[in-house]
Amino acid sequence: MLKPYVHLMRRPGAGAFFTAGIVGRMPISMIGLGIVILIAREKGSYGLAGAVSGVAVVAGALTGPIQGRLVDRFGQRRLLLVGTVLCTIGLAGLLFAVNAGAPAWVLYLISFVAGGTRPQIGSFVRARWTHLLGRGRALQTAFALEAVGDEVVFILGPVLVAVLANQVSPYAALGAAGALGLTGGIWLALLKASDPPGRGRSEGAEKAPLPWLSLLLLSLIGLGLGATLGSAEVVTIAFTEEVGQPDMSGVVLAVWAFGSLLAGLWYGSVHWRAPVERRLLIGTIALAVMLSPLPWVGSILALGAVLFGAGLTIAPTMVAVTACVEEWVPPQRLTEAITWTVTGILLGVAPGNAAAGHAVDLWGASTAYWVPVTIGIACALVASVSVTFARPRTRFAHN
Repeated sequence: MLKPYVHLMRRPGAGAFFTAGIVGRMPISMIGLGIVILIAREKGSYGLAGAVSGVAVVAGALTGPIQGRLVDRFGQRRLLLVGTVLCTIGLAGLLFAVNAGAPAWVLYLISFVAGGTRPQIGSFVRARWTHLLGRGRALQTAFALEAVGDEVVFILGPVLVAVLANQVSPYAALGAAGALGLTGGIWLALLKASDPPGRGRSEGAEKAPLPWLSLLLLSLIGLGLGATLGSAEVVTIAFTEEVGQPDMSGVVLAVWAFGSLLAGLWYGSVHWRAPVERRLLIGTIALAVMLSPLPWVGSILALGAVLFGAGLTIAPTMVAVTACVEEWVPPQRLTEAITWTVTGILLGVAPGNAAAGHAVDLWGASTAYWVPVTIGIACALVASVSVTFARPRTRFAHN
């Protein structure tokens, strides 16, 4: 199963930019939690903490497509250097502002700057794989490897934040997120050989229009995936508290992520003959089916088993979304298009969290699991519309 990945890592420069991408992506899973812990402890308000954290997420989602367009036109290096430095300055400013007792509006403003300038490392690294490999089977394996990398980031990041916040200080936790982002971003920027060349204005958007309807539906699927993940996480934390085992929430969520990691490794090692649209539809349907037992689980063991099964569908579905983008979008605008789907995922997490939290308050954790189940079903319906009615006629890759 690992042989295709060994071959990938032997490609010139692949190991370096993959590793730099992992380090540079660590803030994705650290900044939000780090902000919540810091402000909740220093200001005594989880409401303010969640709002400031949410501003950073929304800012990153809004600026992602803009970053993608600039990268497609001018290359990654300059944006990586400028964005990484500005994001680090923003996080340092947030630490200073919290320590100085700054008013809420200042925290919102600095959080927006930090989140909005953070480079979209995941999209940039996927574009480097496309530049290195061309389009075909090896690229699908690379996308699967990146999905596994995302799971590694989301497993390690929260653990690192929690350890630093509890053993050192919440300032150290958020500071570590900034340091890792700065290190990974500059490292990736210095890897010039793998940086896709900018297409310039003459080869840009004017001559390579995006299939906007198809991309919108793919972004809606991303939105649904983000909302599903966000809502299931909140309800799972509430469920472990209801059954008197709050310490097990991290273990259960890690099992969920581990299932996705294993599935991602397997998915990338298979030579798929089915069209990518069919794989996307099967993935979303499988996710909805695997989530459906959640409202009836009655123990931590059963919850872990169901979430592990649901996790097996996450990475393959996300890889299929990226693969659809890669096939449906002209190469001149690939990074921009990928950031649109990433934007969908990021924008979905916050309302998913909010909807799940309200459902828990109203009906309790078990009933609140209907929130991710319902979102998962809606995601499958949108995928069926995308596959049936919104496939663009022009293709740019064949697996």
